[in-house]
Amino acid sequence: MQTSKAFTLTEILFVMGIISVLLIVQVNHLSSKKETRETANPFMNSLILKLNYLKSKAIKDGKPITLIFNHYSNKITVKEPSIENNDIKLPDHSFIYPQTNINYLTFDSKGNTNKFGTVYISVNKVIYKVVFHIEKGRMRYEKKKN
Repeated sequence: MQTSKAFTLTEILFVMGIISVLLIVQVNHLSSKKETRETANPFMNSLILKLNYLKSKAIKDGKPITLIFNHYSNKITVKEPSIENNDIKLPDHSFIYPQTNINYLTFDSKGNTNKFGTVYISVNKVIYKVVFHIEKGRMRYEKKKN
């Protein structure tokens, strides 16, 4: 009697079940990433890019750059030695929230910051916090939890 080698129905169903579970997990992961991208504020992403640019410029030029945060102001004042200041304007209906605990921040010629702290920015009635770390001028932003 000759036998052929093949999978049984139980083995095929078991493999199909594992593949289904992996696909469901992957689809849920992709949809949650999409929600995160959609909730991120484009202005805040742009602001972090501008701040990183200023930090890089301070390193390249070898001169410090100071950022000034005034409560209720709709701009971040940028002070560079011997260059006309290009302030960072906040969008309409946005301002620096008074809970901010630093008034100024300086990127030195090595890209480090002189202090650490948090700047709160209200953007269309949503409050974001930009956290400055003291090591190597790192910064991040997140939506403030109420």
